[in-house]
Amino acid sequence: MAEDQRMVTVKTPASQRTQILLFILGLGVYSYFYQAGGWNQNSRFDLVRSIVEQGSAKIDRYHENTGDKARRGDHYYCDKAPGVSWLAVPVYAGVYGAGGGGDMGSTCLAAASYLATVWAVSIPAAMALVMLFRLLAIMGLSMPASLAVSLAYGFGTLAFPYATLFYGHQLSASLLLIGFALLVQARQAPQARSRGFYFATGVLLGYSITVEYPAVLAVAVLGAYALWFVKPRERLMALVFGIAVPVLTLMAYHAIVFGGPLTVPYDFSTQEHRGQGFFMGLGAPLDGAIRGVLISSHRGLFYSAPWLLFALPGAAWLWRRRKFRAEGVVCVVVSLLFVWLNVSLVDWAGGATFGARYLILAIPFLAIVAGGLASRPAETASRLARGAVWGIFSVMAGWSVSHMLLATAVLPEVEVYYGRPFQERLYPAFRLGLLGVNTQSFDSSEKPAYGQPEAWNLGGLLGLEGRATLIPLALFTVSITGLMLQSVRRQDRGDPAGAEKHQAPRRRSQRLYRKKTGRGRPRGGSQRGN
Repeated sequence: MAEDQRMVTVKTPASQRTQILLFILGLGVYSYFYQAGGWNQNSRFDLVRSIVEQGSAKIDRYHENTGDKARRGDHYYCDKAPGVSWLAVPVYAGVYGAGGGGDMGSTCLAAASYLATVWAVSIPAAMALVMLFRLLAIMGLSMPASLAVSLAYGFGTLAFPYATLFYGHQLSASLLLIGFALLVQARQAPQARSRGFYFATGVLLGYSITVEYPAVLAVAVLGAYALWFVKPRERLMALVFGIAVPVLTLMAYHAIVFGGPLTVPYDFSTQEHRGQGFFMGLGAPLDGAIRGVLISSHRGLFYSAPWLLFALPGAAWLWRRRKFRAEGVVCVVVSLLFVWLNVSLVDWAGGATFGARYLILAIPFLAIVAGGLASRPAETASRLARGAVWGIFSVMAGWSVSHMLLATAVLPEVEVYYGRPFQERLYPAFRLGLLGVNTQSFDSSEKPAYGQPEAWNLGGLLGLEGRATLIPLALFTVSITGLMLQSVRRQDRGDPAGAEKHQAPRRRSQRLYRKKTGRGRPRGGSQRGN
């Protein structure tokens, strides 16, 4: 009975409509931008091209377009985990085949890399938004609060710009978030989940490791969480087997390409610092790194997305709620592990970026904890206090969204020599109307100082220029957001199409309400059966 009441928010037609619109909004915004090339994405896309065009993992033909590469013997390889490249292979194969094979022209290559990014990164990121909304609703947030936190995560954190880049960070974060949401759903309704459900969840978690090796830190914590509640043993084993399938595939790839199942590309990286530390660079924190990745204007996570500071009081609220204390602990532990990893890396600043990109895998868990502040039952807080909290949240989230939109529209990969990316690079470029300024393609080995921009957005393809290229995006965002708010209002009013979870009846036969009352009374006014 209690589980039905927790799940009604994600089952009502109004909520389902909101989820569909949320996915459309996320995919529409993420796919609006094409960021072109760079060392990281070129290395990954070189592997895609080599697999499709040559049936090989060697990137000898393309390696000069990137400094992120591994060298074993006389051959060059992508020095990244291969998961995002594997996922993009079918898309590139389709475009390559449609073009008749042979050398790809610059236009076709740009189209192929754009479609590959949308397929392998943007779509999973939009799906993760929906799963975050569902997870927050299950954890006790109202529909408006769940939507607000989900929007803040999707467009007010590094999830936004990195959902438009052919990197592995956001794909891995999306898989971890979806996998965690599925596990939380399973804990709330254990008898409704089959072995197939746990196997599929395990595959998602395992594949996150094939995309970004450090994801193993989060998977280990989520595995311990599952071990605590998954019963019987057969279901737990299904989860383990699901994790093992992509991990064993990754180990086979390592054995074939690099000579051993546990030998990673970084062992052969042309950049020596990749092999430092006892795990992916994990070690003692470096001087200045904690401030640098958390609060500084150089790379600070809370500087570019200050609303995530709500995670501090949110963690306290989740700890006080026994029902979801375990989920709160999981989120806090995962977040701390990735902060530790980031601050101990030799290149903790992350190279060409404007934020703490090594923390992207932790951001979904920080967002969940930040939402914990809004999970406090409404009846235990005064209206004034709730209004103050959400007022502060709105201002901080709005500031975060503006930061992320600015960076996404201008240049997510800010050059390393800018000490204050927003003040020195992004603000000045935006004021001048210089958007999509990246000049490096997926073919070029250099980033010319005054070259022709290779990045673009859909507004630019329509013939608009400068800041005006964002007008179609604004119209799209306002229209979809308006529809979502309308759906939320319907649920708040207690419409049959969107009743609040506290108005849900206890029997299936009582799920139809009279429109005029808005109080959840069955037809005829009878309350029998409640």
